[in-house]
Amino acid sequence: MVFSNPSYLWALLGLLVPLAIHLWSKKEAKTVKIGSVQLLEESNSRQSSSIQLNEWLLLLLRMLIVSLVVFVMAGPQWSSNHTKQQLAYVVEPSLLERTEVKKVMDSLALDFPVYVLQPGFSAWEGDADAINTSETPDYWQLVQQMDSLPSDSLVIFTKTSVQGFKSKRPSTQKKLHWVVMASDSVQNTPIGAIEHADGIQLITQLGNSEQTYFKKEALTDAEMVQQANDSLQGTRNGENFRVPLMKSDTIKIQIVADEGFENDKKFIEASFSAISGYLKQPISIKDNNGDSNQNVPDLGIWLSESICDKDGRWLVFQPDSFASQLIAPDPIANHYYLTARLNTQNTLDGHLTEQLLDLLDLDSEWKSIVSKHDMRQLAVDELRPKYVQATSKKERASFTDVTPWLLVCLAVLMIVERLMAYVKKQ
Repeated sequence: MVFSNPSYLWALLGLLVPLAIHLWSKKEAKTVKIGSVQLLEESNSRQSSSIQLNEWLLLLLRMLIVSLVVFVMAGPQWSSNHTKQQLAYVVEPSLLERTEVKKVMDSLALDFPVYVLQPGFSAWEGDADAINTSETPDYWQLVQQMDSLPSDSLVIFTKTSVQGFKSKRPSTQKKLHWVVMASDSVQNTPIGAIEHADGIQLITQLGNSEQTYFKKEALTDAEMVQQANDSLQGTRNGENFRVPLMKSDTIKIQIVADEGFENDKKFIEASFSAISGYLKQPISIKDNNGDSNQNVPDLGIWLSESICDKDGRWLVFQPDSFASQLIAPDPIANHYYLTARLNTQNTLDGHLTEQLLDLLDLDSEWKSIVSKHDMRQLAVDELRPKYVQATSKKERASFTDVTPWLLVCLAVLMIVERLMAYVKKQ
């Protein structure tokens, strides 16, 4: 048996958890008052040993459950003796919606095996209605699992959507040939709206297979239909749309500055003034010298030689002459370093305003929305995984994914464990 993600096997150290629980959860003895020890009968040693045996069985079940969970995450594959094909084809599910692609796959299936690019690599049987064509595959993760296919070379028909490349470039011993099916469609999709003091601004995502960009436009009364909770319904170019509506709330900035940091504070305030004009969003800057009742700001600036121990997102002054940037990330989450005292030269050369805008992280709510509608595709040259030459001259064995069988065993063991725990009250 081999594993596609063997690093997860380190989680087997979790077997110590149920063992520790059983060792620490011994039942306390109950005190029973009796008149005389002569009334006591000799205890049944077999019954006592049976109770201990049941507890050990329960411990064994729990350890088996933990082990199976780890093995499922590690992606187990069993060596099989399938007859290997010289060539096979793999097609992305969303392409099966195209009539011309479906016809090509039907003709290829007469001479070569055709698989669907999804977990399990089910064989193509000519029925596209039974396949989920809406979800973008995780390409690199599926490349790692392609060793289970009994073929030396694979031709992959795919869209290569950017949003499907989520992990690091994998290694494989298969010969992969990517056929990118470019899309000719042009995107013009409203994805959200922002409510400002002077009206509502519609955000539209535009692009094609090569680029994505955005357009902001003020909505007129004729284009708006209604606002419902956190969404906006309207019409645009004769088509109805429904998008999330986000409020343009005031951005709260807190500055803690000691004496001698007056100039640094002025440069930061000027930068936030420019950001407010660019975003058309109000920014509130408050001074605070350690008031514990101050609410956590959207961003705090700590211009002091003392240690910052406040919660939230903070930019802390800590000089570093070797730093390559004016603002550098700190290993502590939501903490950043201001690596030099501010002056006219380094605020311009170091792009202070742009870096402060990045620290506000105003695009966090939009990332998932933008990714969902991103139509960009990668070129063939960018799709090559790390090819690993086989170390043996023998024919490389094929592998079968045994995850479904382990999931069935895991479900059965969990049911048995719950029933035994209920009976034993463990």
